[in-house]
Amino acid sequence: MKVDLQKEARRGRAARAELALVREHIDERKENLFGQFCDPRSDDELYLLREEAKALQRVEEFLEQLVITGDLAERTEGDA
Repeated sequence: MKVDLQKEARRGRAARAELALVREHIDERKENLFGQFCDPRSDDELYLLREEAKALQRVEEFLEQLVITGDLAERTEGDA
């Protein structure tokens, strides 16, 4: 159990560092996608823009969940 908590805590710290590195890029790309979304050239382009926005959101949420899980693991480990 303690090994699992340590592993999750490490994964959370790594995810926090990765999120810090890519958050600026994700935010810039979301802004760019929104600009393109407001003036799409075709239905196909609109579909691709929507799918890319979903993918970016999923990556960001995945990293955020790892950070949260790591934080919880550290708190649990500290209480034990």
